[in-house]
Amino acid sequence: MPPIISIIIPIYNAEATLARCLKSVLTQSLREIEVICINDGSTDGSVEILKQFVAHEARLHVYSFEKNYGTVIATKLGLLNAKGKYVMFVDSDDVLLPGACEKLARMIEEYGVDVLQFGIKISAQPGIDISGFKKLIRQQSMTSEGVNILYDCFALHRFSHNIANKIFRGDLCRAAIVSMPDLSIRQFADLYLAFFFLYYARTSRSVTDGPYYEYSFGNGISTRTPDEKQFVDLCTSSAILPAIEGFLRREHALDKNRFLLESIGTIIKSDVVNKLLVLPEITKETIDLTVKNWGSEVIYDFLKATGLLDVKCESRCKLITMLVDRNKKQNDTLTSAEGIIISVGQPAN
Repeated sequence: MPPIISIIIPIYNAEATLARCLKSVLTQSLREIEVICINDGSTDGSVEILKQFVAHEARLHVYSFEKNYGTVIATKLGLLNAKGKYVMFVDSDDVLLPGACEKLARMIEEYGVDVLQFGIKISAQPGIDISGFKKLIRQQSMTSEGVNILYDCFALHRFSHNIANKIFRGDLCRAAIVSMPDLSIRQFADLYLAFFFLYYARTSRSVTDGPYYEYSFGNGISTRTPDEKQFVDLCTSSAILPAIEGFLRREHALDKNRFLLESIGTIIKSDVVNKLLVLPEITKETIDLTVKNWGSEVIYDFLKATGLLDVKCESRCKLITMLVDRNKKQNDTLTSAEGIIISVGQPAN
């Protein structure tokens, strides 16, 4: 008999949190589950932890990549091997709360929907402001059908594109990955995956029940000042838009969904502007990289946010110097404030 729920866990250098995550999943009261771990090229002790758990747990299956391909490709591999009637996704630094699988399987059966969204608990590091994130993932009782599911998520922001606070019908996810182009991205993977899952969903329901999932907030780039490597990773997320556009064109659905595509672009570009605002240093290379991936309109939004839009400069190099100086001053000013990172999906002011 196939498992009721397949739980997919992409893993990359998660030795500090992986054991806790796996224990929370494997001790669920619902025993009819399978846990699919994808080691995405980890170079730390994650592999040894997986070996220890596999030796004692037949429901745990591990697949490995030699190099790091990113969450999208790792998740697709997990789904290719998932046999469950339903599918859940768990980040390797998060945990499922006791009884989550049993209760969520019962609810999605009762409601008879393709996607069920539920409440989560946020566990934040000391000093981290979670007010913006709490607003982003807030739950309300609501239902959506057809194309309204996509618009409720990406255009109206009635619920988040986070896939960890959702349980999906397995056949839906398996159908979605057939049409999903491979992207080796390390940021906004949830948004990309959610688009395809929700595109194929016909019914969705959000409930205020829970929490059933504990989200660790404060370890990722979304909650800390990015370094140059992380900003480069963010810029590679520009590949999301042409991938979705190409898919919609093949589906003969691009013309009627251009506003949806623009809304998704706004979500990602807003985050690029926010990360530019908190980068420790802005160089010519930073600006060139931003323009190459996102176009000059993102720099326009950034200049507007810094107050430099109307500043006259003799040369581009002097403008960069002014940007660096203004950026450092702005960061110093905000160290005692609530922070300048704007929630994903909220346009920069």
